[in-house]
Amino acid sequence: MDLFYCFSSSDGDVPVDEATLTRPFMVAPFEHHPFMTLGDFFSAIRDFILSSEGQPLTALLSRSCNRPVTMKEINRIIIRYEKYGTLYQIVSTEIPVNGSTVKFAVSTAVSPFAQKTLDREFKLIGELNHRTSPSYLPQAYYIGTTRVEQKGQTATLMMALSEWFDDYHEWHFSSDNEEGDRIVIWDMGGGNRFASEFESYEIIQQASRILTFYYDPCTYCRVAPWHHGGGDFIVKTGAGEVSVKLVTARGYDPLSSLSRQRKTNPYNALLLFFLELTLKMRLDKLEGMGETTWAGAPVVRAACHGFLQATKIKEAQREWGDIEVDNFIALLQSLTPVEVERLIRSHLDEYVSHDTSDYRVVMNHLERHVVDLCSVIGDSSFTNT
Repeated sequence: MDLFYCFSSSDGDVPVDEATLTRPFMVAPFEHHPFMTLGDFFSAIRDFILSSEGQPLTALLSRSCNRPVTMKEINRIIIRYEKYGTLYQIVSTEIPVNGSTVKFAVSTAVSPFAQKTLDREFKLIGELNHRTSPSYLPQAYYIGTTRVEQKGQTATLMMALSEWFDDYHEWHFSSDNEEGDRIVIWDMGGGNRFASEFESYEIIQQASRILTFYYDPCTYCRVAPWHHGGGDFIVKTGAGEVSVKLVTARGYDPLSSLSRQRKTNPYNALLLFFLELTLKMRLDKLEGMGETTWAGAPVVRAACHGFLQATKIKEAQREWGDIEVDNFIALLQSLTPVEVERLIRSHLDEYVSHDTSDYRVVMNHLERHVVDLCSVIGDSSFTNT
């Protein structure tokens, strides 16, 4: 079997040579593993994919190809290092089978905290995929651990294999002062490019719609935390169409302030979700991992419209329980800017609890954000989705 190791880049695949394989394995930006090399990491990915004599892999390939696939048919595996983040290393695996190519994602967690988080996410994604149709999350296939031994030392890595969304790309708001807050699509095949105005609007609108689809009006649970800086939403463009997916679900809980209440008004709970959604859609990280950035007012309109689209669809499918969308819209439009700002301030610790940099940026822009939000809500075209 031929194994090809490479790095993903906007200029195409970069092959990994023997010298590169001896370099220390980076577990986070500027932090290398105590003893593992990059070669150890690639080998661990290989061992995980081919574990149990390849039975889990051939079962998935058989499902994908709609016919039985055996290990004898697998002559080549491409293992592509896609990115590393604060918690996981992301790799894609590409396997040619009888003229077609099947691709999967492998997420690797090194630290105990990251492993606990990955295990929780894997289970949660499976639950959400089971209860929500259509699903905007990847299919979670299997999870396990792989041991790496090097010079008398041992490390245990946790890995999860899941669906790879082909031709979908990470995106971030531009860090170019001249370009303002335009969206840059990180296309590793065709090169990075600015999204058009239409594409940018669709990205935010669809991301907001997805999060609203996953909101539970009975338990008030929502997908959280999420952040554009983590590349949580990815996009596929072409032929005048835009498609957005959510790559993970790190948690699924109500705001803690709601869970502490004995009885909650469902309209108030949905209002707090709406305020969180429209606020956080404006937050990103410089180059995906740097300081917090703040997007312009057009994001608010797109987020509001995505939210309303989902609420109307859920209402038509009788998924809102006691909530009537027209009544909720009336509630929104009855709020004054002072009331909106007071509500956001009173829940800001929860909205951005995972990042002090986000908190500072929000506080610097909060008054203007309230003006932007109330302007959209009060516009005569607000309900035209």
